[in-house]
Amino acid sequence: MTAKVPERRQGIPTLVPLLLALCFLILFMFASVSGTTTVKETTVETSIRLPALFFSLSSTSILFMPVSIVCILCAIFAMIKGQKNVAMMFSFVTFLSFLAFLLLFRNESMNATLYGRISTLLKDAGVKFKKRDVDGIASSFDPMTYLMLACAGLTFVLLMPHWKSDTVRREVKKDLLPYAYIAPHLFFFIIFFITPAVYGVYAAFTKWDLFNEPVFVGFDNFKTMLLDSGNTYYRQLRNGLWNTIKFVLYSVPFCIAVPLTLAVALNTKCRGNKFFQALYYFPSLLSITTVTLSWRYMFSPDYGVVNKFLGSTANWFTPPYSWIVIVAVTVWWCTGGTMVIYQSALASIPRDQYEAAAVDGAGPWAEFVHVTLPGMRYPMMYTFVMSVVAQFNIYGQPLMLTGFANQEANAVLLMYIQENAVKKQVAGMSAAMALILGIFIMAVSFMQLRLMKANSPD
Repeated sequence: MTAKVPERRQGIPTLVPLLLALCFLILFMFASVSGTTTVKETTVETSIRLPALFFSLSSTSILFMPVSIVCILCAIFAMIKGQKNVAMMFSFVTFLSFLAFLLLFRNESMNATLYGRISTLLKDAGVKFKKRDVDGIASSFDPMTYLMLACAGLTFVLLMPHWKSDTVRREVKKDLLPYAYIAPHLFFFIIFFITPAVYGVYAAFTKWDLFNEPVFVGFDNFKTMLLDSGNTYYRQLRNGLWNTIKFVLYSVPFCIAVPLTLAVALNTKCRGNKFFQALYYFPSLLSITTVTLSWRYMFSPDYGVVNKFLGSTANWFTPPYSWIVIVAVTVWWCTGGTMVIYQSALASIPRDQYEAAAVDGAGPWAEFVHVTLPGMRYPMMYTFVMSVVAQFNIYGQPLMLTGFANQEANAVLLMYIQENAVKKQVAGMSAAMALILGIFIMAVSFMQLRLMKANSPD
């Protein structure tokens, strides 16, 4: 006799909450928020749709909006896959996050996006004022916004099971317990990774100064950087990207070879190997600022330890020595973490393989080539790809060691991105540069993975 599977609320098919979740997304495209203020007896009102507010980058409370959108999409996907408990959870998070957005946004007395639009209306009306003359902006949402909240809430309610059954409770616990463990990470992943990525891609197609609302300009930023040879950003992109590629070519081989050499040496279990392991790993615990400033003092041409030890007067922060210093500092800083990965890989290689190689007359070098390296294939693939990605994001070392000196001989692309965005307030152009760098990194990583997969044994 088969047990009867507990059902959801009778008479309510999954199609109904699915349609409500889709209504949430449709209403999002048309819902809006209004702002009203009075300055010098002149009252002005403006409204902005939620999709435009989503990309306004003006308020902390707006961060709850992408959480709502991502969660409702996850709920829709879960319903399509038949995972009703998971869909219930994501719809509940959607309801809470969107409610938090509504409450927090309403409590903001001076929203930057609404103020920008209202100040334009006041100027058009001929009102002369300063920002301190605006006591506050009263914001209100239209009915469709509250319908969105109702759709999220009803989706959650309709997906709720009958809690009286022990079997249902166990089923819900089984389905949702994994999400309870990853929930904190998932929340911060959406807030600090997915949301900035979406905003960054959007900002690349805008003219934006970090303070006012971004103005969509299409592909103008990319046309300027890629086609206008007389423009400063055209030169910056090429110089910064080429210096970044040079640094990757100089540093990655050492970031692989040096940790591998240390791991193999420590694997011999020599006396004091734990002490040396801790010593080699210690630099990876330090911040890049601490590491770079320490080495800057050591390489100082006036009082540095390196010149005193070598009896030299070389200026290590000018070409051709500057790249040597930047690479040496980077390798010293990055060696520890990769070394630990290689030590773990070495410990997993069966000892009988070395014994068989020794019986066949293989020497240390032959054992390393034919036993050690094949046994470390996948850890080396991983560290190689991660090292390339990490070194493409080089920023702190050249910034603090050389800066834009020496006719920008060591200026990498991220230095130009930070300079343009923060100091020159050309954030749209900086976002376009960052997007090009990201696409370049993804292309290189994809080619690496394809090449490694082609060379890997079946």
